[in-house]
Amino acid sequence: MIENRYICTLHSKESTMHEGIKDIYNLLDNKRLKEALVQLQAVSTQVPDWKLRNRIEELQETYGYMLQYARKGIQDPNRLKMYSHILRSAYELTDWTHISLLLPHAPGPYYENLRIFNQRPAHSYPELLVQLESYTEDISTVQLFYNEKERQQTETQKICHQHENAINELFNKVWTHIFWNESDTHEVQQIIDSLLVSSNDKAILMSAVTMSLMHLFDERKFQCLLKACQHEDLQVSQRALVGLAIIIDRLENRIQLYPNLVSQLSLLKEEEKFRLNLFTIQMQLLMTRETSKITKKMNEDIIPGIMKATQMKEDKIRFDIPKDEEDFNPEWEEWMDKSGVTDKIREMGNLQLEGADIYMSTFSMMKHFPFFNPVSHWFYPFDMNQIEILPITQELGNNWQNTLGVIFQSDVFCNSDKYSFCLTLANMPTMAKEQAFKQMMGQMEMDDEQKSKLQQALNRSKAAKNISRQYIQDLYRFSKVWVNKHPGQEVDIFTSQFKLWENPLLNSLLQTDESLKGISDFLFHKEHYSDAFTLFNQLIDKGEISAEIHQKIGYILQKQKKYPEAIEQYKQADLISADHIWTIRHMAQCYKYIKDYPNALAYYLKAEKIQPDNLAISQQIGECLVKMHRFEEAISTFYKVEYLDKNPIQARRAIAWCSFCTGKNEEALKYYNLLLHEEHPIKQDWLNAGHVHLALNDMQQALAHYQKAHDLCKSHTEFIQLFNEDKEYLSHIGIPTEDLYILLDNLL
Repeated sequence: MIENRYICTLHSKESTMHEGIKDIYNLLDNKRLKEALVQLQAVSTQVPDWKLRNRIEELQETYGYMLQYARKGIQDPNRLKMYSHILRSAYELTDWTHISLLLPHAPGPYYENLRIFNQRPAHSYPELLVQLESYTEDISTVQLFYNEKERQQTETQKICHQHENAINELFNKVWTHIFWNESDTHEVQQIIDSLLVSSNDKAILMSAVTMSLMHLFDERKFQCLLKACQHEDLQVSQRALVGLAIIIDRLENRIQLYPNLVSQLSLLKEEEKFRLNLFTIQMQLLMTRETSKITKKMNEDIIPGIMKATQMKEDKIRFDIPKDEEDFNPEWEEWMDKSGVTDKIREMGNLQLEGADIYMSTFSMMKHFPFFNPVSHWFYPFDMNQIEILPITQELGNNWQNTLGVIFQSDVFCNSDKYSFCLTLANMPTMAKEQAFKQMMGQMEMDDEQKSKLQQALNRSKAAKNISRQYIQDLYRFSKVWVNKHPGQEVDIFTSQFKLWENPLLNSLLQTDESLKGISDFLFHKEHYSDAFTLFNQLIDKGEISAEIHQKIGYILQKQKKYPEAIEQYKQADLISADHIWTIRHMAQCYKYIKDYPNALAYYLKAEKIQPDNLAISQQIGECLVKMHRFEEAISTFYKVEYLDKNPIQARRAIAWCSFCTGKNEEALKYYNLLLHEEHPIKQDWLNAGHVHLALNDMQQALAHYQKAHDLCKSHTEFIQLFNEDKEYLSHIGIPTEDLYILLDNLL
């Protein structure tokens, strides 16, 4: 069940405790509340926290009274409300017990931070607020107080170091704070509302709230996300909304137990902006389903293809390109087209345009820096004043924006990857770094038009959809790459399919025709056919009349080899949009797959009337005629294809076979000789040529051709199977069955 995603898998002693907790969650999920409370009370005896044990006993007693009143038939109008309250309290106490059991000994940053804060309490939220507000003021006034550049750099580093300590402490405090009380909620909200706390700090805070909810559900933290979704700062609102979507996807059953949260969410759902942003995030989360496939494609196909082609042609390309663009060698572009480099680059561009994460493969190998050890650093919005990046900023001086600004301020890379890139530069040898900077400065000298484009890119990077996309990519890298992750503690949220349109708390926002079309088309084109099929049918149920939808449903059914059902969908599409060539051809295909050749032929002939010059259709017509043993008609069709087709091998193969089946053995032999002189003749051609020689009573040539076919088969059994498929035709031309057996034995 959903809540069991919290359960960790540790070793030896811990595993016994976890089995007990797991059983309690299972009982609660199945509404076996009394048994769950009994087991919870037993497990809690291992926890030294007397407040927790008292709370569990009180809840048991309250539920016992409720059961007693129910047995006596006492009517209580608040019974259902009370039951829901007891159930969610049982979940909360189980969470609390679970954390308490693990606290003394569990490994991993989460429990390590918990133990640290238990021994040495963190600063209060108001104290951290003061530190964060001071940073904003101090960093902006360094140059006013200090004239010497070296002193400015020293003070800036000091301020940034203090700020990083504060923001990391805030993240860890929120992340590991088990349950907020009313005061905590108010104090955290003050940080979010402060005009002096930077946008980046608030964004990190939103990530901390989300990460905390991953470990343990807290009503007040969830309310914090709900409220932050309406924040005027896009970094805050988009991170809150992404977090909200992920938590609802994971814990919908738990959230349903809190009527207050459901009501607040309902109010938020009435806002059109919220609906549009949620749709965008839904699509971006769906795109993460493709990341592993894209990473594999980048590593095994696109990048090796570009590298291989470049290495092959490297000696023919001059890299010392003169400034005069008219001297650009046109042969280079021709080579790129012929080598496939252009196609690979275009494919990368198309993937990037649709929001695909094409850089996971590159930057996942650049997360080994100590910078990525703390959890909080994975969620830092990129900032050139970050303490480990600051030396690069200071080294570049005023030139940094011209040198690296295009990369650091664009929406191409997510925040985590920008840090990876920057840290890689920082760790380069001095001479190599200086050379790299020199080259980049030369390549990035900007005229007014280029500066304008940079500003446009900067504006795009601030757009809501780009903030959420980069944040989701940051989350993806954290889930997949973080080396300090402990199994069972940090959840890989991207194992989810993120079907928010099915979630009772959010589905009303994604059930509009426009949203369903967008989601279903994406799923269809990415070959998630099962989900796409469901959504297409929902659109039909909602009254959507569209030939395209029926075509796509038909195509899905065809891919699933459900050909009769596919035909019915194609017929529906044909009723809405008659004589559509795609529909007709696919209907013909399906009839052919179920061996209904008369109907297949009828639709192919209909398609031919629409596209008389389409040789592929003519080829299919000929195939249907062959299957119906109408060989003479088939030959006429194949002659047409042979005459017009630039590569007529298939047509010749068909003519040869039809000629053999109609007794025109000399004509058949002529065509088989053409086929056997191709570079790589296939075993069927050798076999069929053997049949022709057999029909001409040329036993030696027949055996020689059969032997060639036999040699191309994986085994004698495979050859016998191929041969037996043609026995009907051999018997038809008068070859006795006994002669066939004798002939086959000659091949052994």
